[in-house]
Amino acid sequence: MSGELASPRRMDGLDVLRAFAILGVLVFHAPAAVHDAVPYAVRFAFAHGWMGVDLFFVLSGYLVGRQVFATEEGPTLGAQLRTFWLKRWMRTLPLYFVVLALYALKPWLVGTPFVGGGWHYALFLQNFGHPRDFVQSWSLCVEEHFYLVLPLLAFALGGRRWPAWAWLGSVALSVTARWLFSRGLPEDVTMSSLDTLAPWSTELHLDGLGIGVFLAKTAPTWRSWSPRGRMMCGLAGVGVLALTVGHFGAIVTTTNHVWLFAGLAVGFGGVLVGIESHQLPRAPRWAIYQIALLSYGAYLWHGLVLRVVERLDLRLGAWGLDLLAYLALTLGVSWVTYVAVEKPCLKLRDWLLTRGALPPGVLSP
Repeated sequence: MSGELASPRRMDGLDVLRAFAILGVLVFHAPAAVHDAVPYAVRFAFAHGWMGVDLFFVLSGYLVGRQVFATEEGPTLGAQLRTFWLKRWMRTLPLYFVVLALYALKPWLVGTPFVGGGWHYALFLQNFGHPRDFVQSWSLCVEEHFYLVLPLLAFALGGRRWPAWAWLGSVALSVTARWLFSRGLPEDVTMSSLDTLAPWSTELHLDGLGIGVFLAKTAPTWRSWSPRGRMMCGLAGVGVLALTVGHFGAIVTTTNHVWLFAGLAVGFGGVLVGIESHQLPRAPRWAIYQIALLSYGAYLWHGLVLRVVERLDLRLGAWGLDLLAYLALTLGVSWVTYVAVEKPCLKLRDWLLTRGALPPGVLSP
């Protein structure tokens, strides 16, 4: 969701995954008029779009893990932590708080309440309850908690020297936490209906982040594989995804909750290995890059865009045109705030990092 998007050393394969992830989320939340009009096969595909969030988790774990393991040993612990948090928070917080401010101002702007809103949104604690407005922010909470803890483990506790398998402990932690959470709950009840519990709390959703960090740690190994070997790993990942989705389906229930996210994390991790070094033809590269560049903004804005589209009942007479209009409007708003908010904050971040006279390599990826 919020991996580095301004680095000159881009990888087409990662851009493809970012674009795929955000488009999945957007079509999953497409206007009701679109979902009601699309053919069944398309509606079935759209129903799995929420899994793009789990792909974002794997990407974030990998990109941020790469940053952690690439940092040189020279700086003091304080400098390492400041650098890491400055890079992450200048990337994620400015636009988040712009969007949050609009949600908070809804009662005065459009006369509708910010349902369930409060100070906990400012501290990224809403995922420990059941957010009913700005719902997509639950996954940002998971990532922000990850950004807070990962450098403490890596720098303060020497985690960069741990064996790679140790970083899979977060997968085991989440599987165990989901098992404990699911004990005693009714079977086949959808997780979104459990409004008195916290099915989206951080400890339940660390699988993808853990797999991503594991891939960052082991990158020197799997990057040395032959193209055929990496392709086979990617195909194996697709196979794991197919088995996971085929077995558990698209609806998250208390029955499938324990293993579903672990399966998605492993599958997407395999796909990442297979596609990371893939180079796109020149023709589609620009479009994929633009969607990837705007993916963070699109994730934050799509809820408000959807509300406007549905409230005004904006339709163009065909579900395909309605879908394209919704996607274009979301990406258009995201482009405006990328230029007005994200890009200036990234420039300010880089200036602050450079002003700190940090060692070579600490500004990348």
